[in-house]
Amino acid sequence: MRWMIGIMLLSLYADSFAIQSLKGLEKYNQKYSGAPCVQAFLNSDVLNCGSFLSKKSKGILTVSKDNISKIYFNVTLKSNIGKKDEPPIYLRFIKQKQLDINELLEYAGDGDEIYIEEFVSSLNKIDLNCVPANFTVSINL
Repeated sequence: MRWMIGIMLLSLYADSFAIQSLKGLEKYNQKYSGAPCVQAFLNSDVLNCGSFLSKKSKGILTVSKDNISKIYFNVTLKSNIGKKDEPPIYLRFIKQKQLDINELLEYAGDGDEIYIEEFVSSLNKIDLNCVPANFTVSINL
């Protein structure tokens, strides 16, 4: 008899766990629109997302979002350093108001990728629907 009651309780708890609400996780579902949420500028000139950036570029990198200029941002350089079958190396500059592009490009090689995203101070404020602005470094420009 105890055995049957135990199985019934286990079944009841398993069913109640399976039908619980998933609304708490909806804000973390990624629904990328494809357009970045931030706009990057080099010396006040707009950088088009997905474009190539010359290794010889000079100037100050700033970022705006929703018509608010010079927001804090993070920059990530993804470099493959030319080694086959090796994982990429990531170099991050965190919480920048402006950044001399030479500091970043000093470590970049041809084909490396640069990602720019808004800096947020808390995980709870991260907008996971926001795609970072991205650029590819080229030595031929």
